[in-house]
Amino acid sequence: MILWIILGLLVLFGIALVVLWRKNSYKTDYYNLFIIGILWFAIGLPMGNNLLWMLGLVFMFAGLAHKKEWKENRRTWKKLSDKERKTRIVITIILGILVLVGLVLFLLPMLTRH
Repeated sequence: MILWIILGLLVLFGIALVVLWRKNSYKTDYYNLFIIGILWFAIGLPMGNNLLWMLGLVFMFAGLAHKKEWKENRRTWKKLSDKERKTRIVITIILGILVLVGLVLFLLPMLTRH
């Protein structure tokens, strides 16, 4: 029960970060959408997670459908302002910590069985 509460709070925190980050409403970076689709498909298929690999396919096809716009909307590290770079570094660190916590919570029951 507590695990689900923690997981729910982490998901809500992640959604809040995305909403705050999207406040600037940049154009969609279809190249990144394509890469996310490949990763989700590659992770979801061997794990047997149908939702993950199906969403991966949707993102891949959406990215491929807009392949002409890949260079147009691509925001490289050099194009970012100092504030945007710092924000992305903070978000990356927070997401890394969340992934680590999720991995520990996932593996903890397996480690305590013995």
